[in-house]
Amino acid sequence: MAGFVKERLSDLDEEEKQSLEKVIMAVSAEAQLPSQREMDARDAKAIEEGRKLLVEDFSCTDCHKFHDKGQLGDAPNLTGYGSKAWVAGILSNPAEKRFYGKRNLMPCYAPSASNSAENTLNPLQIEFLTDWLRGEWYEEDKDE
Repeated sequence: MAGFVKERLSDLDEEEKQSLEKVIMAVSAEAQLPSQREMDARDAKAIEEGRKLLVEDFSCTDCHKFHDKGQLGDAPNLTGYGSKAWVAGILSNPAEKRFYGKRNLMPCYAPSASNSAENTLNPLQIEFLTDWLRGEWYEEDKDE
């Protein structure tokens, strides 16, 4: 990915930069973050354009799966990127085909759904980490 970014995205003209910004908005919207809900609603048209650009102009689906485009196995699936399910999945087992597959270098904290003894973290711990990474952890109301 770093090579692709250096090679293909370093010398963009102003119009291409605006298109790339829409692609970034589209991928970001996949997370469905509560803190981003209003912004995503406001930018719905640009997000939809970004989804099309991701596939058609930037060829992201040559390596990544995105909804019904592309195939699993070359690079992480961008469908639901950053969503609760996506984050929990990559924390649990980034070696799954929908993430890094056999090329995975990240630790697998809960690779076994059937044998919890093989897992470093339990489902509740994965959920806590997921919420923390997404900025959705509980904070006591300081006004009370």
